[in-house]
Amino acid sequence: MSELLQWRNGFLIFACAVLLHGVPLGAQASRSVQGKDKAGIDFASARREIQAFETVLNGVITATFNNSPFALVQKSKGAYLPGYGMSFYSLINIHRAMVNTPFGEIRRFEDITPELKQRRIGELTEKLMRALKENGESFRQLGSEETVTIVAFFEDRNFPEEANQNKTVVMSASKRDLQELGSGSERLKEFKQRLKVIEY
Repeated sequence: MSELLQWRNGFLIFACAVLLHGVPLGAQASRSVQGKDKAGIDFASARREIQAFETVLNGVITATFNNSPFALVQKSKGAYLPGYGMSFYSLINIHRAMVNTPFGEIRRFEDITPELKQRRIGELTEKLMRALKENGESFRQLGSEETVTIVAFFEDRNFPEEANQNKTVVMSASKRDLQELGSGSERLKEFKQRLKVIEY
């Protein structure tokens, strides 16, 4: 992935975070002192929590598209923004019709309809919601007002003559909601109602 694309993805995550909740002004003044900020966040522990959830997200995406080895274009990456929380983003291809190889582009023949693409997005979104709920209690470094956000970029690399169906899904939950509703499956409906979701 080019540096420009990496920068764009990082900016989009930050923009989505601001769009969903806004970033407290106090976050701008936070300084790192020997691995901790003024609120006492242990960045080494936060990094381990981020890496653990990255592994969970990668597993969910791979299991959802187990018949398509090219679906996970870029593994999930997370970052901590003081005063806001943790954000994770993934680049997923719902239909990789053209695959770049050392020998040039290869055309993959796969019978896939727009309805199937939409169903794939819906299925993965549902699984990501469940993964967030089930792992919410593992984010111990976050304050109760901070959030965990998942940004899924769905890329549709179709054949040149077909229309693309690119989509971005952003879902965000507060640490407070994750603690209150994270354990057990009986409160999944309530969790979904509190979850902030943007699709475009």
